[in-house]
Amino acid sequence: MRKEQLLGSNYHYTKHPLSYFVDSMKRMGIGHIEFYGASPHMYVDDYTMGQARSVKRMLDTAGIQVECFTSEQCAYPISCSISDPVMRERSLKYYEKALELSYALGSPIMQMMAGLSLIEDDKKEAWKRATEGIYRVCKKAETLGMTIILEADPVCTVANAFDIRRMLDELQMPVLKGMLDFNQIYNGKEDFEEAVDVLKEDLYHVHINDATPDAFCLIPGHGEIPLMKYFEILDKKGYSRFVSPELWGTRYAMAADEAMEEIIEYFGNYLRSTKQSKEAV
Repeated sequence: MRKEQLLGSNYHYTKHPLSYFVDSMKRMGIGHIEFYGASPHMYVDDYTMGQARSVKRMLDTAGIQVECFTSEQCAYPISCSISDPVMRERSLKYYEKALELSYALGSPIMQMMAGLSLIEDDKKEAWKRATEGIYRVCKKAETLGMTIILEADPVCTVANAFDIRRMLDELQMPVLKGMLDFNQIYNGKEDFEEAVDVLKEDLYHVHINDATPDAFCLIPGHGEIPLMKYFEILDKKGYSRFVSPELWGTRYAMAADEAMEEIIEYFGNYLRSTKQSKEAV
């Protein structure tokens, strides 16, 4: 892997104004980011296209490129799989607007999830709704020349890498790709190398973080996920796209710069260790 593959991200900067995050990335020499569209940083329902273009100008001035846009979709009632038609239609319109904002930011990629269905819902029908919803969002992405990356979550209709693969195979849409999240792999008790192999060349993005049974989305090295092994697997499989940190928690929000700097150091340590290993051969 290369240091250029590590993106900055604003997940843990949402206790600060967006300008603070942008200034921090510039100071750290980070020129590429994953943009988390959540309050107060451009929550989709609160922003117009004109406001998004203003954000783009701020990023351009700082020399920062958005490589992936991820809208808030966990703390709000957003789901392509839900049986309630009003909630489902609102969710799909939300994703369609998120795509337009992504485009305005110059991002080539937008992340999305299939969302939850109710426990009592028929799972085959939930999958059908998810498939139809993701198809609709992908058709919108086609008109904008953008790519959708689908993330799994153990509690969602698309729950793991095998479900992502199934969705890709069923829809057969070139604009739809997959992504992996270390935390979701851990929570779902998946084998990381198997997940990478399942997605193959359709693996388009990776979230890096750590976890324990009692905490999630931690700084790498603060949990029990074998991150160095995961990085080695990505290297071995020839993964050449971006990785980005996804951190949650007040402790990171209160020390956002320190958290990002620790991630940069951790990733750098991996790169240095692999360089030394190659030189020793």
